[in-house]
Amino acid sequence: MNQGELEIGQVSSAIHEIKPAQEIVEEIMEDFHKTISKLQSI
Repeated sequence: MNQGELEIGQVSSAIHEIKPAQEIVEEIMEDFHKTISKLQSI
């Protein structure tokens, strides 16, 4: 890299655990469904 800056590791302090991708997707979908349910009740 000749110009600019390279930022590595700034987000590493926000990572508290390593999960399988399937678990992450399941959590995202669960949150999605909860949010949709809340929005439909408005």
